[in-house]
This record gives sequence, structure tokens and C-alpha cells, in this order.
Amino acid sequence: MKIKRILLIPIILAICTAFLFMPFKNSLVFYESRTSNLVAYLPLNKDQHFQIRYTHSIHLSDVIETYDVTNNQFILQSLEYEDFAIGMPSGAEEGETFREENGKYYIENMNRKMSDFTLFVGDIDRDLALNYENREYDLKQFLTRGESYRFEPDRLSLFQLLKGVNMSG
Repeated sequence: MKIKRILLIPIILAICTAFLFMPFKNSLVFYESRTSNLVAYLPLNKDQHFQIRYTHSIHLSDVIETYDVTNNQFILQSLEYEDFAIGMPSGAEEGETFREENGKYYIENMNRKMSDFTLFVGDIDRDLALNYENREYDLKQFLTRGESYRFEPDRLSLFQLLKGVNMSG
């Protein structure tokens, strides 16, 4: 009887360890660019669609990028902006549609895939927000100004969920 208990303890510990470190929760994740440390995350529910809204540092007008998450990749679907100058496209690429409406420019059907991208948080008093499921998250509350972050869709383990900052509260 004692031998069965002794054998059962390592099995239970192995199961608990696996549960703690096995990735399971799809999330939008911010990692420090230099160290790859997990900084903040937003758990994904059924909705695999989000937007990033920022104030362009030169034009001082809003830019809205719309993304889908599919197969652990971001897919840039559309772009909305007000100015053509520095850093903004002047038209659509092949297969995309470009339109102007009420003083804003829209590029749609972009379908640009990426596994991650670097997000620089400017040290200026301008907006930087992530919109998900009808809620806006001020990224400057979770990320440090003047720093850059690798932003990617990722599956997080319970250990990682406990380690990072859950932006949804």
C-alpha cells in the first residue's frame, strides 16, 4: 500500500506541472523586445477580430488598423487614416480596395499576414489603444512609454497567465 502511494505522488506532481506549464489560452501578447519577457496580455474569446487605434505622431490624426487572428497569425484587414504624408500609404496594393469618404481614407481587403510585429510606445501624450469586443484598452496604462514590444498572438500557460498583466482585469 505504501509503494502505491509513493508511486502516485510523482504522477500527481507530473500532472500538476503539466497543467501549470501547458499552453492553452489564446491571447494577444506583448513581450519586451530586448528580453522577450511577458509584459501584458489580453485573453481572446470567440471574437478573433481587434483594432489598434493610435494618433499619428506627425499628422496628429487617428489611424485605425483592423486585424483578424487566424492560425496564430495576425491578418491586417483594413486601414483608416486622414493624411497621405509621411508614413501613410497613398493607395492600395494589388487586390486591395481604396476609397475616400468624409475626409478619411480607407484601404480594405488587405489580407496581409504576419506572425508578430514590433510596437513602439511613444513618449508623447497621444493615444495608443487596442479595441476588442467593444472595449478600448489604453495601452499606455500597461506598457512603458519609450519602449518597444513584440506583439503577437500566442497560447499562454497558467504559469504565464499568472506572471503577466491581464489587461482585461
